[in-house]
Amino acid sequence: MKKYLKLITANLTIAVIAVVLYSPGLVNLRLSDYSIFRAGMSIIAALLLILAFFLINIRLLKEPDHRPVTLEDVRDLDKAKEILRSHCEGRYFGNLARTAADQLDRIFQCRKRLSGILEQKFTRGTISFQKFDSVALAAESSAIKNVVAMANRMRLFDEKEYARLQHYREDDIPDDIQEEQLRLYQKNFDDVRSTIALNEKILLKLDALAMEISASTSTDAADLNNELIGEIERLIDETRYYE
Repeated sequence: MKKYLKLITANLTIAVIAVVLYSPGLVNLRLSDYSIFRAGMSIIAALLLILAFFLINIRLLKEPDHRPVTLEDVRDLDKAKEILRSHCEGRYFGNLARTAADQLDRIFQCRKRLSGILEQKFTRGTISFQKFDSVALAAESSAIKNVVAMANRMRLFDEKEYARLQHYREDDIPDDIQEEQLRLYQKNFDDVRSTIALNEKILLKLDALAMEISASTSTDAADLNNELIGEIERLIDETRYYE
């Protein structure tokens, strides 16, 4: 529904712009204008409006890409966010996609903050610096893997079919078959939610690690820091269950 509202709004905007540009009493662009500049602008403006019309309509009306996402498609956090944005307008996964995209922003900020703290506390390239920096990098990679897993689940989700199944008792297809289909869809939802929860746990532990390092000297609280690193590594290891 949102897609069609955007489509109507965009086309009305193009129509209003065209009226303003070509109506007498307003901008009044026309090919027969005595001014070469204004005559030329009438052609350029028309071409731009036509181009905008086709680009907007093609983009909003095209079918979603159901090709599986691979790690090769997702080079960094920005690419991961781009993939999630393609699902943000979905009826069923929209909120989850927006939440996951927000998590990626927070992971980026957390890693940036942690890197700044490490540079203050340790010399870059030392064992201590590498130990903490590597776990932050692994957490970012884990978040990207989780996004790939979520995107593939979202792309396989047929919203029209799921909406039809909400009224499965009203058709002639055996109910037990359709109930099994609904269970599969529900598992898809649950797995995406679990992946988001996993990312949130990783974020929490990264924030805790940054706070502990910031509050300690280079030698203090070593046991606590190692415990936090161990917890983060265990959470990262859980990622493989959602791939």
